[in-house]
Amino acid sequence: MRRSVCFTMLFGILLTVVPTSPATAAGDGCDAGFSPRLRCWSAWLGKGAVTVRLNQALPLDTAGDRADLAARVVRQRENLAVQVPAGVTTGEGGTVLLVLAGHRFVDPRARVSRLTPSTVRELKQVGACDPRVRDDLCTVLGAHDREGTELAARPDVATLGAEHSVAVGPAPRTPAASSAAAKNTSAEHSGPDPALIGVAVLGALLALLLAAFVHVVRRSRSLAAPGAGALRASPGSTGGTTGPARTGPGTAPRPGPPVRTGPTRPAVVRTCLHPQGYVEIDRVLHRAVWARPERTPPAPGAHVDVADAADRDADVLYAFPPATGRHTQAR
Repeated sequence: MRRSVCFTMLFGILLTVVPTSPATAAGDGCDAGFSPRLRCWSAWLGKGAVTVRLNQALPLDTAGDRADLAARVVRQRENLAVQVPAGVTTGEGGTVLLVLAGHRFVDPRARVSRLTPSTVRELKQVGACDPRVRDDLCTVLGAHDREGTELAARPDVATLGAEHSVAVGPAPRTPAASSAAAKNTSAEHSGPDPALIGVAVLGALLALLLAAFVHVVRRSRSLAAPGAGALRASPGSTGGTTGPARTGPGTAPRPGPPVRTGPTRPAVVRTCLHPQGYVEIDRVLHRAVWARPERTPPAPGAHVDVADAADRDADVLYAFPPATGRHTQAR
């Protein structure tokens, strides 16, 4: 649980420190309606090619200069390409834009909205359609809504997605491209991003804190004896730790079954006697060894009888099964 909290904090800090990408600027004054859009696009057409992809219906407004804007686009229509993708209904404004374009691309699964009679007349007046041509695009779209499959069969409308782009030879390397490449190379070798350095430092500090925290928790658990409370160790025990005692010089080895010959005292097992552990006598911990290896050692909390070892310098007690009735009377 504690590790999960620490990792959640680290993730939150990363989200706060790492800079997010700037949002793409919207608008440029070209998203307020049909006529404002047409005004922007007509200005762009004087500088180069413009491709408009209709991803949603575009209504037709009633701006007073709409006819003048349409006439301006018609004079530069070869620079305008309009695409109508699958699943889109153009709306009357989108249909007008499609008629004005010099390059029309319609997906067979698109739907092109009908033009009203007044709009058809306006388009013919600005030269968008040739009234001398039978079944010109204005007349066809003025009858009713059309499916993309119907328009894709016309010579003046291409099927969206069927066009091909082929490059012959490598792209020429212009001075502007060389300058941009040089700037990118310079940026790549200008050094590490300070924000990334900050994230790395924070991550390292949190990792160190987490490791120290885990170490303290594990050490505190190893020092806490189950059920020992505020017990103190006997003067002869090693450091008062409550884990299983180790056999070493000056301690009694794991015995064979000793015989209970001397006096015994009641005690309570506090750690597993496997082979050595600790028992409590008068709220003091004493190291003890189970004297009946042929039997399963008692669990912590069980009552035993303890006796001194034959070697008085061994500093260890022998634990025996409790004498019948002794601990019952003590309770």
